[in-house]
Amino acid sequence: MLKAIKIRLYPDSDQQIEINKLLGASRFAYNYCLDKKINAYKQDKSSLSTSDLNKEIIILKNTEGYSWLKDAHSKVIQQSLLNLDSAYKNFFKNKKGFPKFKSRHNKNSCRFPVDAIGGINGNQVNLIIKLKNLHYKCSVRDEKYLNKNQDHIKSASLSRSKSGKYFLSILINNFVPRQMNISDKTIGIDLGIKDFVVASDGTRFENLKIKRNNHEKLIFLNRDLSKKKNGSNNKNKSRIKLAKYHEKLNNKKENYLHHVANILLNENQVIAMENLNISGMMKNHNLARSIQELSLSEFKRILSYKSAWHNKELIQVDMFFPSSKLCNKCDNKNQDLKLSDRTWVCKTCGAIHDRDQNAAINIWKEGLRLKNKIGTSGPELTLVENGSVDDLTRNGPLKSTCSRKQEGKIVRFADVFENK
Repeated sequence: MLKAIKIRLYPDSDQQIEINKLLGASRFAYNYCLDKKINAYKQDKSSLSTSDLNKEIIILKNTEGYSWLKDAHSKVIQQSLLNLDSAYKNFFKNKKGFPKFKSRHNKNSCRFPVDAIGGINGNQVNLIIKLKNLHYKCSVRDEKYLNKNQDHIKSASLSRSKSGKYFLSILINNFVPRQMNISDKTIGIDLGIKDFVVASDGTRFENLKIKRNNHEKLIFLNRDLSKKKNGSNNKNKSRIKLAKYHEKLNNKKENYLHHVANILLNENQVIAMENLNISGMMKNHNLARSIQELSLSEFKRILSYKSAWHNKELIQVDMFFPSSKLCNKCDNKNQDLKLSDRTWVCKTCGAIHDRDQNAAINIWKEGLRLKNKIGTSGPELTLVENGSVDDLTRNGPLKSTCSRKQEGKIVRFADVFENK
């Protein structure tokens, strides 16, 4: 199992100069070779390989005016070209975005292969010859882990944020995570805008509204930046101040996402959630800003890898499943339900539903149906709905957690308990 441990570096003035040179050379090589690949494709539809690009860089090093590239570590430059090749393949094979030229004003990074990493000694890390004894800070637990598992380091990524801070992400192989509590509960969660997470057992996690609650301060900092003269030192100071504030807000949000994910995984063995189409939801311009602020994709990613770490099960219900429109009591579908309706009354059984709570319960039920359909064998699970506890014996552990297309009419939840 792989895990990246991110540490903050505190280089001295000479080390900062060497790092900035390395980041600049890596960025230049990436942009230069991207331009070469684009022009080659335009001319004769040819594709330059990584070895062809390496030859281009070697020729460039011996060209007048580009001799400064010789000062950069060759393996770091090669890793930059490998990143470009990977980005190019993702565009054609996986329909990802086309590679973009890197700007020195944004976050800059470069990657060190394992043979370009000297090792870790206490609270200092050694990279290439020119970057030795780099002082770093992280948690005591991570520092001990890094010193103990130096032989399992695969690579390291050096980065400089917009605010001028330096970080190093060290990729560790054979990572053994701390095990969470083994629970016998399963739960369904609905992700929303009014409340960030609503669980089927009634638990709610609020939406912090990080950007909206700090909107006035962001406006002030952006306005202050726009008034400064381009190229001046004051302009740079305002830019750094704005970048630091954005960084502070993002750190708060990321910490909250991990906090919510840890609570859900620590208290439940199986979590059912909707496989949302985030990119499609972003096309709704009335909700795009709120959805982006929530970072739903990041929360889904955190839940996915942490559930794999801690031997938990994450079931993703199909995005077309009408979780909000179904009555969780009688399975009647409310076709007239609008997005603005936060509560509604079932015309068949008369039950009064909170929209988000009802959706969470339906996701929980559908997750249970998918789990039973896949086939299981294992211990007894405790199913929680609206604070009441029901015990259902299942036939074994879940083997797959991937989303599946709905097949025909939804199975009534009462059918699951018909033999209980």
